[in-house]
Amino acid sequence: MRMIRKITFLLLMGVEFASSLEFYINSGREDSKDFAVLNIVDSTPFSCQEKYNRESEVQEIVCEFESNLISHFSKTNTLFFSITPEITEERFYLKITPKHKMKLFNVGQDLLASNPIFEEKTQKSNKWQIVGYEDEIPFLGEEESEGLNFPISFNESLQYPRIGVLDFGMRPMNNEVGQDKDYFLTIQNLLKRGSYQEALDSINEMLQIYPETIFKRDVLFMKLQALDEIGGEENYEEIISLGKAWLSAYPADIHIPEVLLLLAENYVKMNFFEEASYYYDRIFKEYKNDKSELLARLSYGQKIFERGDKKMPLELYQSVLNQTQDLEIASLAALLLGEYYREAGDKQRAQEYLKNVFDANPNYFLKEIPKHYATLQKWADLGIYETPAQVAEVMFLSLSDDSLPYYRPLLRDMAEWYDKAGNIPKAHKYYQLLLQKPQDIQEEREIQALDDLLLLNDKESNATKRLEHYDYVIQTYKGKEEEKEALLKKAQTLYEMGNYQAVFAMRDSLAKDDSVLLGSVGALTQESITKKDCKAAAYYGNLYAEKIPLDSEGKMDLFDCLYENQQFEPALKIAQDELSKVKTPEMKEDWLYRLGWVEYNMQNYPKAILASRDVVKISKNPNYKDSLWVLFMALEKEGRKEEAFELLPQMEESLGTDSRMIEIYRIMLLDALGKKDDTAIRIYANKLLGLQEQYKKYEYSPWAELSLVEALNREGKFQESLEILQKSQAYVTAPTDQIRILYLQGYLSDKLNQKEKAISFYGQCEAIEAQSTWKNLCIEAKKLLEAENATKENNGQ
Repeated sequence: MRMIRKITFLLLMGVEFASSLEFYINSGREDSKDFAVLNIVDSTPFSCQEKYNRESEVQEIVCEFESNLISHFSKTNTLFFSITPEITEERFYLKITPKHKMKLFNVGQDLLASNPIFEEKTQKSNKWQIVGYEDEIPFLGEEESEGLNFPISFNESLQYPRIGVLDFGMRPMNNEVGQDKDYFLTIQNLLKRGSYQEALDSINEMLQIYPETIFKRDVLFMKLQALDEIGGEENYEEIISLGKAWLSAYPADIHIPEVLLLLAENYVKMNFFEEASYYYDRIFKEYKNDKSELLARLSYGQKIFERGDKKMPLELYQSVLNQTQDLEIASLAALLLGEYYREAGDKQRAQEYLKNVFDANPNYFLKEIPKHYATLQKWADLGIYETPAQVAEVMFLSLSDDSLPYYRPLLRDMAEWYDKAGNIPKAHKYYQLLLQKPQDIQEEREIQALDDLLLLNDKESNATKRLEHYDYVIQTYKGKEEEKEALLKKAQTLYEMGNYQAVFAMRDSLAKDDSVLLGSVGALTQESITKKDCKAAAYYGNLYAEKIPLDSEGKMDLFDCLYENQQFEPALKIAQDELSKVKTPEMKEDWLYRLGWVEYNMQNYPKAILASRDVVKISKNPNYKDSLWVLFMALEKEGRKEEAFELLPQMEESLGTDSRMIEIYRIMLLDALGKKDDTAIRIYANKLLGLQEQYKKYEYSPWAELSLVEALNREGKFQESLEILQKSQAYVTAPTDQIRILYLQGYLSDKLNQKEKAISFYGQCEAIEAQSTWKNLCIEAKKLLEAENATKENNGQ
């Protein structure tokens, strides 16, 4: 049987009860299996009961306390138990469920008292123990006792026989003067060497031999340090218990803030953050600017950062860095600031802090090489290589034992980081060192391949040879990082050769915002613009838009080509980007003008209104007077007709007989028709027809003519209407439209008592090979007129 190591674990910190309730856990191993004992103690007797499942195994133990819980207590989990509190108005319950198996024992009897030793199956006790175990309960057999069960009383003068403290040889202890000092000095040396487990064993042995040694205070403090350095969940509880006891026993010791910090950090490790906060607060309030208080700030910052607070940790780290004169603390603060910015993705600032620590205190990284090595790997994962490589080199050069488990991984990472940082000589040096003693053929091949790839950075003057090498790497390392590097180098070489088309041909293999690719596209675009090949320029512009590196004039030319080819979306991006960078009023005017037009074509009418209105207000460039047209049309599209119509006089003055006024007059004519304003109808229809005739563009015929004819007819101006219709026959070609015009001509001729002309128009209408209701009217009207003529002729006879 192994000796049981007691680990006292106070489950809550600063929790108060109406009575003095406490509970703690002892843990140990028996027959190579772990077990734990949960002790629940109260000054007032309380009940605990087991509840069984169908297999007669304990599935829950409920302890009931008649007094209520004053402070907050949350659910707690350990390796063997899950402890859940339940609070009512009058009572407090603890429900314990097992992670494996458990058994309840009443251990509240005082074996030294003269009262009966125990009463079997008592309902209440001051102390209960719950043993948590895996398969079989430790130390106890399954045999049932065949003895008698009855209480026994002892005379008050009688006491149980007692044996004093035994040493490891099971002999009574015998303090020998001076030997405790030897132990103490040995323990100090073990701690300095970092032999924490050996130091812990010596501490335990010393305290058993010399329980009242004058070095007890220091030895217990060193035990806390050793346990904390060893770490592990199995030590958290013992650190908490020992630390609290040490604080109580030595409240004025100079190491109080250090012990407070140990308690805070271990409570955090156990996920009891509220309890940890109590000890952090004590340090902050009672030991302001003490070394431990500065360390506590850094520790607390780390913990709340892990819990999601992104603001306060930065303030805490910065405050320590600004206040401390201690190089080690400053190094830690700067490193944490670097970690903060690394987590935030700010590579530049992160690397600055790491570099500051490296420059000021390179030996800082030699104290805990495995820990710092793991941190450096995180930095490298983010793409930060240069400073981590330098730090790794310092750590590596301090190692004299090449059998250390991290010796070769550190060497390889350092070589690769120097490689990725572009430090060819360093990377090659350490690749070669790895190749001197490769672990196996696989590693040798990998390192050799990495070393060969350094040629990607070779300053070979012959570009053709460089390209051949890049092509070899691209083919050999398909889908790997080496291929990407070779592609970038190939693109750079082609660009330097002026082979921009070849770089553009690689676009699917390069990032869309790659500077070499964009530089090549810029050159090709400018070449197309110079050759007035607007279609080619628009092709490049559609792919890369505002990212193409052109000067302001080139951007304007590219915009115009995109607009001409109806590539409105990339044109819009260019206009918006350039407008945000303009430096002169003239440039602002140029880009506002173009922005208004492209916004209108993309049906972003509110934005088109804003841009074109600004141009109308500020522009004196006669080439930009058609912004009035954009403003009018956008306002009309937004249903703001009255605002649009107010612009008509200014438009007629500025645009005059511009062909785009046809559309304006169409809108005005539609409005007049809606209002049945014959005067307005005549005005805008005539203006529209006049422009159509001028530009030989009859897009709104015969609708405009018919609208005008209807207004004239309402005024009895039949001859004028007839002339308009006759004129339209020259350009109205659709059969159905021709039929309607011929019918109206016949109708108006009849109105003017020109019967023969009317019959002629109806006849032409009837002859057109198309079906229409107007054609039917022509046929009927012709018959009526012919019948009338026949009647007149008969009467004349």
